[in-house]
Order: sequence, then structure tokens, then C-alpha cells
Amino acid sequence: MRLETLQRRMMAAIGGGPRFVEERLYVGGLEAALRGFAVHANTISHARLVALEETFSRTRALLGEARFNALSRAFVETREATAQPHSGIGRHFAAYLEEAGEALAAPLARFEWLWLEAYHAAEAQPLALAEFAALDEATVLATSLARHPATRIAPGEAATALAEEIPSLEGASAILITRPVAEVAINPADEAMSSLLALLEKPRPIGNLLASRGEQGSEAALAALIALIEAGAVIRAGKENGEC
Repeated sequence: MRLETLQRRMMAAIGGGPRFVEERLYVGGLEAALRGFAVHANTISHARLVALEETFSRTRALLGEARFNALSRAFVETREATAQPHSGIGRHFAAYLEEAGEALAAPLARFEWLWLEAYHAAEAQPLALAEFAALDEATVLATSLARHPATRIAPGEAATALAEEIPSLEGASAILITRPVAEVAINPADEAMSSLLALLEKPRPIGNLLASRGEQGSEAALAALIALIEAGAVIRAGKENGEC
């Protein structure tokens, strides 16, 4: 039997349970195979629980040990969790907490997952305000920007739980997560900043960004764009690929 076929059948047994176990494939027959898979399943389950504890330490503290353990043990058995690789085990944890009625913990878990995404995101050179110093207005407005690959926006509901740790987040409508160099940075964000970042899912010229808020809102849009640039949240379009 080809190695690829054997691996595929073993993965089917791991994922699907006893009815997918082919007795003839394992030394000792079905009983021995099931004992081995049980040990493997316990090992995988434990690793997933540890990964959740490490990823969502603040959420764990907020919920308390007993409640967090109960929720995480139930979550790791869901299809959303088992479909993910080990590194992505917590991707849907915030949504699971929301469905479980944890209105305070869910936004905090969302923040912690986005923080982890920012930490592991691709590197890119953030745009600096100094780059515009020698440019005329037309050139500045035509400059196309994009979202830095590490930039994330977390829900403002998490700010309450984080305000003691990060006082600047008190009352923030959203939380800006960036990683302009090596360290992840956390800053408050307002509605205008969130709106511009949503537009920057695709590259856009600065003039287009400012016009998106209308004539009366252009001043607020400019202030929001400056705040995003200072936080390291945007790049020149193409810069993530090393283009000029």
C-alpha cells in the first residue's frame, strides 16, 4: 500500500472515529488500534486546550478557571475547532463564546486572537509622514495606500476589560492593533479610523480616502489618516511585496 494511501486512511480514522478504522491495517487488530487512537486523541485534545489557555490568557482570567475550562473543552470538540490546524485552533473561539452568551468575554477573545494574527503577520515597511515632506499636494493625493499586513481592528467592547492594563483605551470605540516594526502596538481608534481601514482592504489613493467622508468630513478623515500613519497601520500600495 502506498504511504499516501495509508496516511489518508489513518487521518480518516483519527477524524471520523472507530467506524473508519480498518482493522487489517494495524498490528493487534481493531482493539489495539482503538487503544492507540484513544491515546493519540487525548494527546491532541490536551495540546488544543493548552493552546487555548496560552492564546486567551486575558479571557481566561475574565471568565475564571472553571468557566473557561468548561467552555474550551466543549469548543475543541466542535467542527470549527477540529477543522483547524493546531496553530489556528482559536480562530472561532470568540464566536463560540458569543453563542454561549459570554457577551463580555467574546470581544476580549476576539481582541486576543487579532493580537496573535498581528504578531504572526507578514513584515512590511510602514508608511511614514516624513515621506510626504518633499511632495506637492497633487502627488500626495495621488499616492496609493494599503493596509499594513499586521493591522487589525478589534471591537471597542474589549476596551473595558483592557482599560486597566492600557488606560488609553478607556472609552475607545475600537482598538487598533499594529506591528510597525517588531513589537505589537495597541492604540484607541475612532469611527473615522475604522472606516478608512475598511476602505484600505484594497489599495486606494489618498485623495479617494479623504473624499470618501464627504466635504464636511474630509478634515476628520485627514486627522484619522494621520493617526493611522503615525501608528504604523498603512503602507504604500505594493510595499508588502517590496515594490516601489
